[in-house]
Amino acid sequence: PHRKLILDQVAKLKPNRVLEIGCNTGANLIRIKEAFPNIGLTGVEINERCAYLARQYLPGAFIKIGDYHSLPFVDNYVDLVLADAVLMYSNPEEIDKAMAEVDRISSKYVIIVDRFDKSEKGVRSGHVWARNYPKLLRKLGYKVKKIKINPEDWPHSIGWQKHGVIVVAKK
Repeated sequence: PHRKLILDQVAKLKPNRVLEIGCNTGANLIRIKEAFPNIGLTGVEINERCAYLARQYLPGAFIKIGDYHSLPFVDNYVDLVLADAVLMYSNPEEIDKAMAEVDRISSKYVIIVDRFDKSEKGVRSGHVWARNYPKLLRKLGYKVKKIKINPEDWPHSIGWQKHGVIVVAKK
């Protein structure tokens, strides 16, 4: 249900090329393609089966096997990097490297959908890490807007209603 919030932000930013890290089977990329057919799409997924399915669902998109700690792309590869509920799996000692990779690949924008906490490195929130993505992005030189996920945005998830945010960052 939060995907509309992502599409709203993509519409405002008007990127030419989007890379989603942890794209899974491509649900976000499919919706972006439907709403904005001229945007070039790239996905990175660590799970080979999910990447295979994403390729089937998104002919014309470039889907690579890989992880967000070492992205297989040149600097400034895309206008927008999207990370939807994926950076929460990065351990505290790895988050700076993951954020540096996101920054390296993005030429303009970053959208992160994740769990927020005041801690920069992260605290456990159930089985994942919640952290201060706005602060991490500001340290990299971004201007940041944090949007709270409300009950109507994600009606069947108390965890996302309580801790979820969409962070939109501009270089």
